[in-house]
Amino acid sequence: MKHRAALALSVLSLASLGIASLGVASPAATAQDAPAPASAAVAPSTVTLDPVHSMAVFRVQHLGAGFFWGRFNELTGTVQWPLDDSAAPSFDVVAEVSKVDTGSAKLDGNLQGPSFFNQAEFPTIAFKSKSAKKLGDRRYAVTGDLTLRGVTKSIEVDCTVTGVGKGPTGQKVGFECVFTILRADYGMKWGIDAPKGALGNEVKMVIALEGDVAKPKE
Repeated sequence: MKHRAALALSVLSLASLGIASLGVASPAATAQDAPAPASAAVAPSTVTLDPVHSMAVFRVQHLGAGFFWGRFNELTGTVQWPLDDSAAPSFDVVAEVSKVDTGSAKLDGNLQGPSFFNQAEFPTIAFKSKSAKKLGDRRYAVTGDLTLRGVTKSIEVDCTVTGVGKGPTGQKVGFECVFTILRADYGMKWGIDAPKGALGNEVKMVIALEGDVAKPKE
């Protein structure tokens, strides 16, 4: 019996040496050393904007004095964003020039006219994001194309996910995006040089978005 046990140990030792010389790990080592499988990325959810709760607010200086405010009501479009914040949101948003609202019908008509947004030729304003850089939890610097009066320019937008909530129809997500443009870049030069100083060139935009998260397909 002692001879048989010694022989068995010798065979096992030789087998182990043979496996090691071939560079093959033993089954125990393979199970222990194998890397853990990477966790699957969460697919982005489609957020369809709720036009009742989505709007764009803008301001521009008037006569070198105070700030004149207005807004675009009823923004439409979609946002793609994984609810776990593992990736940046992607925006595709449209504003209709007919929805500009200053509280004054006369001013609304001026803004819709050829000196400003020129609704007859360019009835919509659109933003479509191209890339993004994460600045913090639920906050991104989003780069995309703004198309206004037929001119498309790349801009950077500071976007924050303001919250994930629940409504009667399901989950809702909110975003706030802030950026500044020069209106002369888009052909709106009235009031900058002629009449000089009537309106500022710099326009600050604050975009408030809220939308419904698409329910997963069963």
